[in-house]
Amino acid sequence: MWTKSAPAGLLASAVIIFTLPSASNSNSQLSTKLAGLKKLSFNNLRRIDYVGVGLLLAASILLVFAFESAGIEYGWNSVTIIVTLILGFAIFMGFIIWEIWLQQRPDQIPEPIFPPRILKSRLMASMFAASFFLGFPFTSVVVNIPQRAQAVYAFSSQHAGVTLLPLLLASPLATVTSGLLTSNGKVPPVYLVTAGAVIQVVGMGLTCSLPTDTLNFPPQQYGFEIVMGIGFGLTLSTILTLAPLVADEKDLPVTMGALTQVRVLGGTFGLAIGATVLNDHVTSKLSTVLGPQELKTILDSLDSVKYLSPDQQDAVRVAFAEGFNRQNIVLTAFSAAAMFSCFGLWERRPRKTEKSRP
Repeated sequence: MWTKSAPAGLLASAVIIFTLPSASNSNSQLSTKLAGLKKLSFNNLRRIDYVGVGLLLAASILLVFAFESAGIEYGWNSVTIIVTLILGFAIFMGFIIWEIWLQQRPDQIPEPIFPPRILKSRLMASMFAASFFLGFPFTSVVVNIPQRAQAVYAFSSQHAGVTLLPLLLASPLATVTSGLLTSNGKVPPVYLVTAGAVIQVVGMGLTCSLPTDTLNFPPQQYGFEIVMGIGFGLTLSTILTLAPLVADEKDLPVTMGALTQVRVLGGTFGLAIGATVLNDHVTSKLSTVLGPQELKTILDSLDSVKYLSPDQQDAVRVAFAEGFNRQNIVLTAFSAAAMFSCFGLWERRPRKTEKSRP
């Protein structure tokens, strides 16, 4: 996997370094190449919080590994899971302490990637909480919908991907609409973020009602996806337009980056928790139907279901259908947490975006 993602990541990094301007009001006439090289100067590189990046990455990897592996490869009470969880939380606490220490330094070099001062404001704290919880359902749904189509409805991988189209089409349309409303219509972003969060809860809640007693694809799922897509489109991008209205100018760059990182982190945890819920249910449900090796093979690859007997296939698909519905219940709870976090963004006079002059 890394052989494909690493080159793409390097290419994206190069594009950002050599094309993204250093500041919106920069009047520099430097060439693209010189501007990119200037970003890689020693003074700029020493501003990077390498220790903070390493601590956050290590904590995330350990915690995600523990949640994804518990109940499948290792038991919850196994030494591997317990030690991994303890180390993950300990390193995360170390990250917080390190960021507090960096913030208190007079020169603040390197610059903390997540200065705790940005959470002192109610609006900022609510915005980060909303971004974190919004990441849970979005990332999980994008993965779970095709997986459900393969595991429950016996779709091919290509056909399973097609079932995601209603959500993927509705989400960008809602994002474009949100942008027009906030910029041209002068609608306060908090209205759209809150409305999107409510719609998202409704959409996720509807998916909990998907039938588990039939192995035929339910057409109402497409409608549920459209509802969820509208919710995702109104929240995920619109909350970034709210950041410049709330954050201090000196904290705006790190705030924008941290909001995206927090959302991705929430999505990662959402996948791990969802996988644990699904696998625990499937394992307990099929323990009397399949042998340990057969069960492990199915959890590793859904394509292996077709090699089972017809009765076993039906049992597996029903178990997965119930497991995915349980996942959706958990994701609905996280969507509700995001919705309540959005309520913390409200003010007596909601802020509006100012249309920039040419």
